[in-house]
Amino acid sequence: MFRQIIFKLFTLLLVVPLMSCGGSSVELSYEGPTINGPDFSSTTPQLPTAVVSIGPISGLSRLIVNSVAYDTGVAGIRINGKPGVPDDLRVGYVVTINGMLDTAWKSGTADQISFNANIIGPVESVDPVRRRLLIMGQSVWIDADTRFAPPLDLNSLFNLTNGALIQVSGLSDANGEVVATHVQLVTSQKNFQVIGGVSGINFGTQTFRINGLTVDYNSTLVMNLPGGAPSNGMVVIARGSLGTDGELQVSELTSHIDTSEFVTDSRVELTGYIMRYDLDTDFFVNGLSMETEFHTIFHNGMRTDLALGVKIEINGRWSTSDTVIAEAIWFGN
Repeated sequence: MFRQIIFKLFTLLLVVPLMSCGGSSVELSYEGPTINGPDFSSTTPQLPTAVVSIGPISGLSRLIVNSVAYDTGVAGIRINGKPGVPDDLRVGYVVTINGMLDTAWKSGTADQISFNANIIGPVESVDPVRRRLLIMGQSVWIDADTRFAPPLDLNSLFNLTNGALIQVSGLSDANGEVVATHVQLVTSQKNFQVIGGVSGINFGTQTFRINGLTVDYNSTLVMNLPGGAPSNGMVVIARGSLGTDGELQVSELTSHIDTSEFVTDSRVELTGYIMRYDLDTDFFVNGLSMETEFHTIFHNGMRTDLALGVKIEINGRWSTSDTVIAEAIWFGN
C-alpha cells in the first residue's frame, strides 16, 4: 500500500510541471456554451461559386466591389438601361454584378454589370449648410466619401442653379434620402430617372409617389415588375419625362433588383443601409429581405447594433425563401 501511495505522488509531481509548460503536449479542456464566432476547424478551400454583388465601385484597375476584384473582360454592361463598356464605369457608382467567385472568394469574373443612377434630373434646391440637394423630389446628402466627376467638385456643386441636370449614384437610407457616392453633371438627357420605394399608389389614376415625386405610369411602354404592376413598398426604377406639372411621365418601370435569376445557395454580397427593421431575423437592405442565424459573424459591432438606418456590408447566401441568409456582417463600411 505504501508503495502505491508513493507511486501516485511521484506521478502527480511529474504531470503538474508539464501542464504548466507552454511547450507541453498536455491540454486542458472544458465543455461550455458555443461562442458566436468564426469556425476555424475546416481547412477545406472555398470553391468557385455564383455571386450577386451590390455596392459602390472602389477600384477600376480590376473592378473592386465589396472588397472583391472582378475581371470584366467578358462582362456585358448596362448603363441606365442602355448597353455600355467598362470605360463608362466610375469609382463610386453603385453597381450590381452577376458572376462567379474564384477559389477563396477574393476575386472573380463578372458576367453582367448593371449600373442605374438613383437620380437623373434637374436640381430644385441647394442647401450648402446641411450639404443637401433636392432633385426631382429626392433629398440627396453629400458626405465625406462622395466622389465628383470633373468639372464638378464640392464647391461648384453648391453653386449650381436650379434646373441644372445632375446624375447621382448612392445608397438610400431608412428615410429614403440618397447618401451620394458619386455625383456628375449631365449635359443633355432625354429620359429622367428615379430609384425608390413606391408609396401612395392610386390604381384609378395610375399614379404613385417616390418620396416627393409624383409618378404617372399610365403610358408606360415597358413594365417589368413582380405581379405585373407596382405596389406600395416595392423598390422600382422609373424612367421617363417630366410633365409641365412636375410629374414623371413614365415610359419604363422595372424592379430595382431582379431576383428572378438568383440561384439558391449562391453568394450574395451587398452594401447598404437597413431600410426596414423588425427583428435581426427580419430586415431589409437595398430592397432585399435579410435574415441572420445563430452563427452569423459580426465585425466592428454586435448583433444588438442592428437597427433602422445602420450602414452594413453583408456576405451571405440566397435561400429558397427569397431571402439573404447573412453569414457575416460588417458595420459602418
